[in-house]
Amino acid sequence: MEKAQVEEKNSGNSQKTAAEEIVPTSNQASNEQLEETLRVITEETLQLSEVLWQEEKLIKEFCVLLRKVLRQLNLSVNIPTHVFPQTERIQKIILNEEAHLISINDRNEVQSKVLEDFPPQIVYKIALFTIPELSKSFASHRKETNARIGLFERINQELRNFHNIFSNRPKKPEEDASTVDNGVKKALLAGQKDSTE
Repeated sequence: MEKAQVEEKNSGNSQKTAAEEIVPTSNQASNEQLEETLRVITEETLQLSEVLWQEEKLIKEFCVLLRKVLRQLNLSVNIPTHVFPQTERIQKIILNEEAHLISINDRNEVQSKVLEDFPPQIVYKIALFTIPELSKSFASHRKETNARIGLFERINQELRNFHNIFSNRPKKPEEDASTVDNGVKKALLAGQKDSTE
């Protein structure tokens, strides 16, 4: 009987030892996993910081260039109202030639804000809508310019034709200045002779 108790004690000790060995191993694995996760978070944070800085820089440049183009074209663009989150009831949104977003709500209250002051997600949505509209405007501007070019080419051709009519006319034979002078002298002398007689 004592032998059986000793064996039970030994088997109990061996179980305890195995359990004690498992705990440190699982803690060590958890620590390693946590360290790896923290390393990934650190790398992601650095990369996120870089891409956020780059996004901010590109958005500012986009807004400056867009403002210049809108001014040049003297263009305002109507933006769909779904661009904004539906926290307030916006009836109309206009991107004017100064790159200000002007919103009019259901109570006819008007708010104006510079485009670059909006969150990147909203600027992105506005860019997605505005760029195709600018493309249409560029095409229209080109057509108007081509029409003016055609008109000026026709006008200039007609003016050249008119000028050529006069520049290519045969010139009248010019009288010799000395012949005229001699004729005047003869007339004057003849007049003097008549008066002396």
